[in-house]
Amino acid sequence: MMWRAVRRRCPRCADRGAWFESWFRQGERCRGCGIRRTRQVDGHELGSMTVALVVNIGLIVLSLAGAIAFTIPDVPVLTLYVVLAATAITVPILTWPVSHTVWMAIDLRFRPVDPEERAEAMAWLGDSSRKTSVPIDNA
Repeated sequence: MMWRAVRRRCPRCADRGAWFESWFRQGERCRGCGIRRTRQVDGHELGSMTVALVVNIGLIVLSLAGAIAFTIPDVPVLTLYVVLAATAITVPILTWPVSHTVWMAIDLRFRPVDPEERAEAMAWLGDSSRKTSVPIDNA
């Protein structure tokens, strides 16, 4: 499940894009298996935020340690600030969707889908009146 999540796929069914409609916009359910993105739990988004925070702070600390280790005794402080600030801005943008799918994989590992949730997902998938979240190309 974690390998699927790292590739930004649904950890449960491996559907490409999972519940993402675009890089920053999420649908309510996975288009492949119908599982809810938040799984009806208060604070579910905090888990994905925590994953993002750990990854981003970890990368910044590793970058800082590596830069200091390679440039000691004359550490270029201004250059280091600029590079780390750019890293602190770009890395969260690049890892945002992956942090959501990774958290879903962790959540599914510790809280497997129960029969009621599975039935709800199957009903959603079978509902022909729902709007599709995949845009139709008219070109």
